[in-house]
Amino acid sequence: MTLWVVLRNLRVRILSTSLTLLGVALATATALVVPLVLRSLERGAADAAQVFDLLIAAKGSPTQAVLSSLYLLQPPIANLPYATYEQLVQDPRGRYVVPLGFGDNYQGFPLLGTNAQLFELRLKPTLPPYFRLRQGRSFQAPYEAVLGARAAQATGLRLGDEFLSAHGFFVTQQEAAEAGEHHQEEKYRVVGVLEATGGPWDRAILVPIEAYWEVHQEDVAHRQVTAVLFTGYRLSDIYQVAQEINRSGQAQAVFPGQVFAQAREFFLQGQSAYGALSLLVLFLAALLVWQGVYAQSLERRRFTALLRAMGAGRGLVFGVVLLESLLEVALGVALGIAMGWGLAALGAGALGERLGFFLPLPQLGADLVGRVGLLLPLGLLAALPPALQATRQSPLEHL
Repeated sequence: MTLWVVLRNLRVRILSTSLTLLGVALATATALVVPLVLRSLERGAADAAQVFDLLIAAKGSPTQAVLSSLYLLQPPIANLPYATYEQLVQDPRGRYVVPLGFGDNYQGFPLLGTNAQLFELRLKPTLPPYFRLRQGRSFQAPYEAVLGARAAQATGLRLGDEFLSAHGFFVTQQEAAEAGEHHQEEKYRVVGVLEATGGPWDRAILVPIEAYWEVHQEDVAHRQVTAVLFTGYRLSDIYQVAQEINRSGQAQAVFPGQVFAQAREFFLQGQSAYGALSLLVLFLAALLVWQGVYAQSLERRRFTALLRAMGAGRGLVFGVVLLESLLEVALGVALGIAMGWGLAALGAGALGERLGFFLPLPQLGADLVGRVGLLLPLGLLAALPPALQATRQSPLEHL
């Protein structure tokens, strides 16, 4: 009986009910969007570089070293002398020592000079290689190229196609097209295309480090590398090499996980500030619910008086008012969660497209659901005064 009366009242007051639902939904979505996108960014950034154990780059900012060498988002700090790379190659603790050489692009997609050991990197020793070929083979000679999945799709290059690179690493496709300058005589030939990893290196074009040296450093004595990826046989090997590199003062050894931890602290500070703002928004939504319930109580006085005159007890009238508020808030919160998740998914997709790596779909945690769930008790508290007033009024006053 109570539920039937509540549903009838909500249907009769469809306009005011819809406005209340929309206000609660917008407040809920506002409280969810930014935390959901930040969490997707955190997970996507961690997944994109988890295959790399240790990054050795020129001295400078560790964050910039990771952003340039692993995420391809900034120009490199500087180059390392060839002797540093050669020392790491000869180190018996190194399982994989992968050089990286940056400086060229094709249609805005960076060329990465490296070696064949890159195709042996794995997330775990028991798992298959992280960079797997979808077509063709890996490079075996200078001026052979293997395309990342996104680079192959965007450029339209196929197996056997040839192309000339242009100078410049951190350029957009439009800037690359406008420059149109090539600085090597021999063309690269596509010999392989990688499976998509969802990481930033899907945008890369991998070429032998020897080609990078031929194009940029003609004199063998002046060869350089931009960075080196190091994987040891044991975890202790990686830490020992990192300590030795940092003590030498000639380069820096960066653990991507530590950079993620620092970035995560920054994200958490932003989430805390936004969390306080979202609580304010939810409080305003509770005021909206109170205003709506109070206005509706004035509208329903004649209906409530009729119920009392027909024999309905105070408990029924009290329950009708509270249940109406609860249903409105619950439906608004549910709609807001759906809206917030959808907007966060769109935002994560757009942000991932701009950054160049995949951001996973947002995940609703219990803390976020609990935050917006505060609207339920707040809505009930807002409904208590009108509900009590409805039970105390005399039926004769409004009949």
